[in-house]
Amino acid sequence: MESLELPGIIVILHLVNIFCLVVLIRSGIQILFDHPKLYWTDHTTDDNHWLRFGKKVMPKDKLWTSLDEAEDPGKFALPGGEHNLGAGRSWHFSTAIVWVVTGLIYIGYLLFSGKWTRLIPTDFSVFESAINTMISYLTLNFPAEGATYNGLQQLTYAGVVFVLAPVAILSGLALSPALVARFPGFLKLFGNRRQAARSIHFISMVLFSLFIVIHVTMAIGIHFYDGIKRVTFGHTDVDFASALTIFLMGLILLVVFNIWASFITLRHQVGVRRVLTAFYTPVVRLIFGRMKSTQKYTKKDISPFFRVNGYPPTGEEYLKLKKNNFKDWKLRVYGEVETELEMSLQDIKDLRKQEQITKHNCIQGWTGVAEWGGLPMSDIVKMCKPSKKAKYVMFYSYDVDHTGEAYYSGLRLSDMYDKHTILAYEMNGKDLPIEYGAPLRLRCEKKYGYKMAKYIHSIEFVESFEHIGKGRGGHREDNVYFDWEASI
Repeated sequence: MESLELPGIIVILHLVNIFCLVVLIRSGIQILFDHPKLYWTDHTTDDNHWLRFGKKVMPKDKLWTSLDEAEDPGKFALPGGEHNLGAGRSWHFSTAIVWVVTGLIYIGYLLFSGKWTRLIPTDFSVFESAINTMISYLTLNFPAEGATYNGLQQLTYAGVVFVLAPVAILSGLALSPALVARFPGFLKLFGNRRQAARSIHFISMVLFSLFIVIHVTMAIGIHFYDGIKRVTFGHTDVDFASALTIFLMGLILLVVFNIWASFITLRHQVGVRRVLTAFYTPVVRLIFGRMKSTQKYTKKDISPFFRVNGYPPTGEEYLKLKKNNFKDWKLRVYGEVETELEMSLQDIKDLRKQEQITKHNCIQGWTGVAEWGGLPMSDIVKMCKPSKKAKYVMFYSYDVDHTGEAYYSGLRLSDMYDKHTILAYEMNGKDLPIEYGAPLRLRCEKKYGYKMAKYIHSIEFVESFEHIGKGRGGHREDNVYFDWEASI
């Protein structure tokens, strides 16, 4: 086999890779614990998970929401703490971009330098070599210090680079509501199940974690002196003290960076969100932002259990309307429009009705398929005739949080023309239940659920949402620091 010496660029990419993987694993744990259950089916009932974390048990005798299921992942997660999903996602996607670019540079270097044979086997004898090396390690007959690059290493690295990494990327992409709405066939890679992709994404994280532990143990723990030199300089023809110093400095930097990342995120959520979303949302917008929903499910796909996300409003006005079965409720449409609208629930029902069976993707991780019936938002747009200034559409709700702040959500005007963006007043062939947003809720099937406002009382067409709330485009964006794009 060839020498273990590594070019300088590989050493640098190697170090960037380990930084990225640690952050991806830590932020991935944060994301997982907002819905700490894993499934193989998209019908995510409370008891059909194959793996769960945490100790919470959902009550059987009263209403509970998906937010109640979230757990505190502890300080190992980034940033740690309960309900910090927004910050975890921001770190995860920002780092994922760096990690993917690093991987592409690495593969490009291998191809153009002709060193791809370091990873891709060109001789079947590498498999025999790998088996013999594995037997040697299992029997504690370790190769001598300075041993050459062996078949076991080659096959392991090839598996990580060309199998595990692509599986992690593809399973992560399968969690994008925009991608799977536009290309439902993409989920065929995972048995047409988004939850299977989520489980495989988790398993990929576990395998990367094991690889890091085993790789460090084998590369440094067994062959400490040579291992330290190769990790820092790429070869063994260097002073050990210098190599050890650089290695310890890199290790300290990795630890300090992760401590700092948790500290700064927990104390300055707004600033961290602003910096990280400014980095990754343009990429998300470029790739996923203009996708249109083409999904189509059948009645047999409808989920037997559909989680509730958020408790119904308890305000006096809403309870009064509810008591009268919303006969006195009116939807107001105003703002940057030529014609303001005011319509009762019956007025809306008298207009064109669209029915669609679609998959709801919650940012927490759970899924559910339901049939929705309602008025296409494109019809509202035609009736009110937005002005040239109108760029965004804000949906205002009777729903309020524990501080008394009303829920609102914003989308682009262009999203209103998506064929699966409707104002729903029916669910599964019946009047929209209270817990799912009666009398009227938004459905925009290429977005995560938090963009689909429930309990709507008014819609405003605006040029900018900077003057609304804290100016980030929605209640979740303002208060739990979700990103505005909501496409992945």
